[in-house]
Amino acid sequence: MTLEQVSKSSVLIAGAGIGGLAMALSLLRRGIDCDVFEQASELREVGAGLWISMNGVRVLRDLGLTEQVEQNCIAAERRSIRLWNTGDRWPLYNRSSDAARNQPYLLLRAHLLKILVDGVRELKPGAIHLSAHVVGFSQDDEGVRAKLADGSEVEGRALIGADGAHSKVRLGLIGKIESEYTKAIAWRGLVPVDRLAPHQREPEVATWIGPTAHVTAYPVRWQNTVMMTFSGQVDHDDWLLESWSEKGSVEECLKDFEGWHPDIIELVKNVDTLNKWGLFVRPSLGTWSKGCVTLLGDACHSMLPYLGQGVNMALEDAFVLARCFEENPYDLAAVFKTYQGLRLDRTTKVAKSAAGMLPIFHNQALCKPETAGDYIKTQWAPDAMAARYDWIYQYDAATAPLH
Repeated sequence: MTLEQVSKSSVLIAGAGIGGLAMALSLLRRGIDCDVFEQASELREVGAGLWISMNGVRVLRDLGLTEQVEQNCIAAERRSIRLWNTGDRWPLYNRSSDAARNQPYLLLRAHLLKILVDGVRELKPGAIHLSAHVVGFSQDDEGVRAKLADGSEVEGRALIGADGAHSKVRLGLIGKIESEYTKAIAWRGLVPVDRLAPHQREPEVATWIGPTAHVTAYPVRWQNTVMMTFSGQVDHDDWLLESWSEKGSVEECLKDFEGWHPDIIELVKNVDTLNKWGLFVRPSLGTWSKGCVTLLGDACHSMLPYLGQGVNMALEDAFVLARCFEENPYDLAAVFKTYQGLRLDRTTKVAKSAAGMLPIFHNQALCKPETAGDYIKTQWAPDAMAARYDWIYQYDAATAPLH
């Protein structure tokens, strides 16, 4: 489908990331027409692991994607906290324990994107428009006109900005929102497991914690290869770009993990490609919507990765917003008011909780093994874990009351 063929009754979605595609699939499954506009010329994702917790798993189930997702997952046998320098292990749960009911899906972002793209195209083959960057919009009582980078415009009845932390839709809706550097950076990469020693290949989700950094590592499947993800966050005074795809060097990364356990050093040395980015926060928005335009995912509540909830909040947003459209398809003001009322407080609380994890992951009590043990047993005790995660994981976007 060409841009000229986009129906004026279509819901326009800016951004073909996970949030935008989940939004499109949620609408199309309800018989609501939509089109997705993506600035990239091809849907190609840089390699990164993805942690879909139970609240996100429920959305994927209700989108009919469970089977495809599970085919691409590796089920972790256990989850552990490990000490940065000694490698000592504190098991949190294994697959057979009660706590494993909250076991996440572990897969590659590229896999989930492909599954969502296929789902959208199956219902509407021409729904995704590439090389179509939404850079602004205008609206009136008749609807909205999305302005694209090439100067063209597309008319629709609503516009959803799922265009990420640097959202152009948010800029047009609210104006410039300054971000604040948190004095931490993130590293990420993938390591083919055949480069690692046998004990490093185990199907475990391990979070290594230290005084000024932490690393999460778990296995994912890429085609016929098992890869170990490397995701490290490090205290860093230097300001860096707020970019997910900034290339980093192995030498630079090794400096950030000097003195760490040999297993972490080996992960870094064997990584295929390393990306780094600065971690930024934005203040919570007071409103997400104006007229027939609203926001979704990182565009309205970008959050730090310390609870693994960025993608899960986007999935929740998409599903709840689609339910609001289905309930009241002809009154956009009511749709967006209900959606914001249901989502703003929850996402603000999750973002605040994610930011609050940094001093827990990076703590001076972890300098020495003799103080680290008591600290870890306290912070990762079952009741502390339940208080931290259960209210997030127990949410169900499909059954949460709309009123």
